[in-house]
Amino acid sequence: MLKIQQARPKDRILMLGENVDQASVKDIIRSVYDINLDDEEKEMTFTDYDRPPIHLILNSYGGSVYDGLALIGAIELSVTPIIITCLGSAMSMGLFILASGHHRRAHHLSTVMYHQISTLSWDKLEGIKKDIAEAERLEKLCDGILFKRSKLKAKDLEEYKIRKADWYMSAEEALRIGIIDEIIGAPLISKENAKRIEKEEKKGTPAKKPSKKKQRKEAK
Repeated sequence: MLKIQQARPKDRILMLGENVDQASVKDIIRSVYDINLDDEEKEMTFTDYDRPPIHLILNSYGGSVYDGLALIGAIELSVTPIIITCLGSAMSMGLFILASGHHRRAHHLSTVMYHQISTLSWDKLEGIKKDIAEAERLEKLCDGILFKRSKLKAKDLEEYKIRKADWYMSAEEALRIGIIDEIIGAPLISKENAKRIEKEEKKGTPAKKPSKKKQRKEAK
């Protein structure tokens, strides 16, 4: 076998910066497959080949559930690790894509959002029933991704479904509930660090000089 030959990092940076649909996920899915095939060949050709990760940069308000699940399927099938980084937003279907990464990151200014799957149907009653059944099936699939890839349980989502509300999350909240693994680009001085610095400064503050009146008393 030949000596190891590393892949070029720039070839492994993908971007989803628009709504999720066939056009936006098509090239990403193909790239994931191409990179995996290339890595398989390299593992057979070069000694001690270590697969460099694929980086998927995500900034999306969501979109088609079917196309989002197609991308998630490609991510789950990828042997080469995929690091998903949210810069801006990961909303609706974008949230499920973010959660599916092998390693999930979000910039501290990013926003994550969950809401129940929506559907519009103007069909006759039987057609509407079929649409509702399909929407319920898709929702079960998507919610299952969150239950598998985070600390969320069905009861956590129920309140928002009943109120038909959107659940907006900061990067900190997404980290706390396990949707992401890491926050990046945090301010140089976080709130915790600011408090710690303030305490240290107070401890290190030199004692005030006694007043002249107190000095006279001490002299006596």
